Amino acid sequence: MRKTHLKLIIWALLFALTLAGAWAVVSGAANLLASFERGAEPASALNIVPNVPPDLHVALSWAADDADSGRQIDPLTRSQIESVYIRAWLQINLSYQKGEPHGLTTYFTGPALAEVSAAVRRTHSDGLSIEQADTAHHLQLHLSSAEGSIIAFTDHDATVVHVIRDDAGAIISVEETRADYDVVMLLEDGLWHVRHWVRRAATGADNTPPAPACPGCAVIDRTGLRVDGAPFRVAGINYYPQATPWDTFWPQYDPAVIDRDLSRIKGLGLNTIRIFVPYEQFGGPRVESIMRDRLGDLLDRAEAQNLKLIVTLFDFHADYSLLHWADADRQLATLLTHFAGHPAILAWDLKNEPDLDDRRVGTQIVDAWLTHIAGLAHSYDPNHLLTIGWSSPAAAQRLVQQVDLVQFHYYATAESFTAAYVALRQAAPNKLLLLGEFGLPTWNSVFPNGHTEAEQAAYYAELLYRLRSLDPSTGHLAWTLYDFASVPATVAGRWPWQTGPQRHLGIIRIDGSEKPAAALLAPEANLSILPVPGWARWLKPFWLLAAGGALTGTVLVAHWLWRRRR
Repeated sequence: MRKTHLKLIIWALLFALTLAGAWAVVSGAANLLASFERGAEPASALNIVPNVPPDLHVALSWAADDADSGRQIDPLTRSQIESVYIRAWLQINLSYQKGEPHGLTTYFTGPALAEVSAAVRRTHSDGLSIEQADTAHHLQLHLSSAEGSIIAFTDHDATVVHVIRDDAGAIISVEETRADYDVVMLLEDGLWHVRHWVRRAATGADNTPPAPACPGCAVIDRTGLRVDGAPFRVAGINYYPQATPWDTFWPQYDPAVIDRDLSRIKGLGLNTIRIFVPYEQFGGPRVESIMRDRLGDLLDRAEAQNLKLIVTLFDFHADYSLLHWADADRQLATLLTHFAGHPAILAWDLKNEPDLDDRRVGTQIVDAWLTHIAGLAHSYDPNHLLTIGWSSPAAAQRLVQQVDLVQFHYYATAESFTAAYVALRQAAPNKLLLLGEFGLPTWNSVFPNGHTEAEQAAYYAELLYRLRSLDPSTGHLAWTLYDFASVPATVAGRWPWQTGPQRHLGIIRIDGSEKPAAALLAPEANLSILPVPGWARWLKPFWLLAAGGALTGTVLVAHWLWRRRR
């Protein structure tokens, strides 16, 4: 064969290989694009094990493998299985939101794929929409095949939340379910898929570690609230340091200030303070150790002064979206398991005034989230009491069976207190009631509805007298220890008539001196004080200014009329 013919053959082969390679690239790209357009994720087409999204904090743990489970699973494979399984649940949740199977082939195959797809389509055809989120999984391996391509496990007590709406968007039901799932996963083309799963009733296995002993923790028995075997009646105050209230408290935490303030609270004859843990400041689902340690330091200092704390969780946390329920669970788990044995904690307050979120997200969603959190809180920390800081006695009639102390806040007139309290007592006949917030501002300016310190003291005296006379309640906490120089706009607004009252609700003035109401909060305080005479209201700046304006106007009109008659 001549060289020219050989060169022609080689060039022909190279050309053919080039065409074949180009065709493979185009075909692969087309298949990849088609895969994406069908809703599949890039990981499935590229044969990459998908990672769990960094903002997804669903709890997943493993119980001990069965003794005869077969081939040992290496840590990398176990991690891949976890990722695919969590992403499979997420893809179901997303499919329900879209109303059609979406990306399910990335994580499911065979009967499991058919079953999940049919469930999503059936819901849509019934005119319903479902929001779904899983929050916890507890896996136990039963079988790993010798070649490493098949595994079988049980997902014990898988927790799933559903919000079901009709075709108009109205909520039909909000429910949380727990079930066991027998799961078989298959390794296909280098990627794990769920091939079979069977749902059955939850076995009720306890997956939480045992809580430490807490001999100094408060308890409730048939006689009421007790600490160290003795009756305990709450007499306390809601607390922020004067120079660093609200969102500046924890970032500027100062142990010396804490010691000084706790000593002052103790000197007022009080035994309890209520504090607030901002959800975002503490790190959301990943609790920052520095914040956790600061909370621990405050608890230790309170214990040293024989003071109890009500710790209010999830402050300024307003995200009730189902996919973020697991985020809140993680902060709850971190804090409650860490402090489950601390005797300074009187109770965990699950949320401050959650009923104020009703209008934005709906009562059913708020109550479902609180019920979910309460159940977890009891399991993470069975030592401490639970309460919820409802904004009014009427709101506190909700979820009374989920808490140990029924807490309500009250800022209405003292005359209306008895009727509101009696109604709450009828709604919660077997629960201890706690007045968690009350107060009257001493902001007395040229704006209307100002109050004097004498009026604040009279209000405290009458309200606490009524509380004492009704029944042996758990006690009370006033709002708040200090007057403040400023208040964040997110708390009260920006206008003077909004910030002014909020800055002057304390029982200690800006200069550090005590208002008359400070002497009324101790458990055995003398509440017999003289009422404020009715005529005193006319001496307030607003009425004096109004009277001065009216007098000036009268003089000017009279002068104008006199000049016209001349």
